[in-house]
Amino acid sequence: MDLTSLRSHNDRTVLGLVRSGASSRASIAARAGLTPQAVSKIVARLIDAGLLEETGAVRDGGRGKPRMSLRLAAGGACSYGAYVDRDELRVVRLDLTGEVVSASVVPLAPMFTPGDVLDALAPLVPAEEKVLGLGIGIAGPLDFPSGVVSPNGLPGWGSVPLRALAEERLGFPVVVDKDTNAAVLAEAWRRPLEDAALVFVGTGLGVGLLLGGEVHRGARSGAGEFGHMTIQLDGPLCVCGRRGCVEAVHAAASTGVEAARVLGAAVANLVQLLDLDQIVLSGRKVLESPELYLRAMPDVDVSITSYGPDLVPVGAGLLVLGGLF
Repeated sequence: MDLTSLRSHNDRTVLGLVRSGASSRASIAARAGLTPQAVSKIVARLIDAGLLEETGAVRDGGRGKPRMSLRLAAGGACSYGAYVDRDELRVVRLDLTGEVVSASVVPLAPMFTPGDVLDALAPLVPAEEKVLGLGIGIAGPLDFPSGVVSPNGLPGWGSVPLRALAEERLGFPVVVDKDTNAAVLAEAWRRPLEDAALVFVGTGLGVGLLLGGEVHRGARSGAGEFGHMTIQLDGPLCVCGRRGCVEAVHAAASTGVEAARVLGAAVANLVQLLDLDQIVLSGRKVLESPELYLRAMPDVDVSITSYGPDLVPVGAGLLVLGGLF
């Protein structure tokens, strides 16, 4: 079975249930509302495709014939995730379970172009039969359905059809989303999050939002431009062209303590606005001084992600894997 043709709703349902812990055909049938015969056919097809594997016989407590346990075949397929930052390109390869198999970092020269990114990306994501596709995380604004990007802080990147350019160059499916959306997806993949925000503080500053357990992109893919909310009317000039944005005021802070206080005040406003349960902090600046940022938010349920610098590319790769589940 061609992996690119794996679009059956029932196929995706079965894979998703196995990923979430359903380990036998009987438990899959019960949770999916499918007949045992239908599940057996689907499982056989997915095993033939190399996406599921049997791990041995287990008993469910009854006296009948032991049932064969199932799990995702980690090596059955893979996806790539990439993060186009303002000074570097990060790429990871994920197996079918979402685990990182390999990672690469390539510096990007000042004023780099979309062509420069594709030239750096191509040798890191070789096309092969098992590759489901590539997810790219990049700063907004962007249009998620079309993959057209106009990222703040990247001169010459106005209305770039990044998804189309990457698909033409690489020869397999590409998904493009905001770096912050990819980051919060990566965090939600490994632990339960419902109404939460991941605040990403690196060369830029933004948030990925989960509302009701789903990534919230907004009506025009513009949700999450947290770094470009004005908090100081006569503040420093921001890369977006306005003054006093959270990102600019944070970057202009004279000490780490002051920078953390700026972010803490902005996060408190975000929590009040959206009634969020959890705030997760990540990004280079936060990870340099995590305790400073935690102390600046004493009244917020806040944590530091343990995923580290590959958070965005992992999430971007999960955007592709998510099409299977």
